[in-house]
Amino acid sequence: MKTEVLIITLASATSRRAFQQLQADRLGFTPTWHQAMGINDFGDDIFLKNAFCWQRPLKKTEVGCFLSHLQVWQKVALNSGPVVILEDDVILSEGWGEKIDDLATLKDLDCVNFEAVGKKQVGQSRLVRGVLIQRLHLNSSGAGAYLLWPKGAQKLLARYEKEGAALADVFMNEAKELNVWQLVPAVAIQMCILPYYGLPSMEEGLSQIAREKHSSPKPASLALQAKMKWRRIRGEIRKGFRRLGILVGHRRHYIPYLHHSRKLR
Repeated sequence: MKTEVLIITLASATSRRAFQQLQADRLGFTPTWHQAMGINDFGDDIFLKNAFCWQRPLKKTEVGCFLSHLQVWQKVALNSGPVVILEDDVILSEGWGEKIDDLATLKDLDCVNFEAVGKKQVGQSRLVRGVLIQRLHLNSSGAGAYLLWPKGAQKLLARYEKEGAALADVFMNEAKELNVWQLVPAVAIQMCILPYYGLPSMEEGLSQIAREKHSSPKPASLALQAKMKWRRIRGEIRKGFRRLGILVGHRRHYIPYLHHSRKLR
């Protein structure tokens, strides 16, 4: 596989990195490692700048996760071609990379999601170079495994400048300016949902965000609190209108996950 594969991983998550290295060796690709931002890697000024931009206050781990993806988008925006971006808790199918180089030659896409998350997607299918992809009009995907083009990264960076931070997956899902597609069947899932697909759970699958013992910060004023509530209401209204706009000619269904082997290690 010629397309670059970049894995986001915390320096402290040594067991996850070891697993990802074993997985890469088994599947025959050489990843580039990007050190994720932990809660001690940025100060309160950066945290507070990003914590209150979404519909609810973000935890410090959630801000760190978003900033890690943001750093990767900055790299991809300057790249000459698309890059595969993986989080360090992703499980890949056997033969997952067989069609990636073919997809990477396409010029009219911003992003292709590789992940199944156990939620229904809405979109229209298209066969490209023997690869089935589905245009995502109403996206509920994760941010654990995706192919991102430089122009897609530039759109995400522009959105951040305008809207600020959110949960990384929600931020991408709500970017209606992004021309995003889903690989069908999906070739990746995250460790936390292994049992949903009938696969054994893994100790490494416990979310770093779930481990955070500190509660989310409180908005500094009632005005900020009201603004965040309005963002939530506005988001639901927009989502409702988008659902109405795609009732005709679009399928709403679960994305199947392709795995050729139940051996994870």
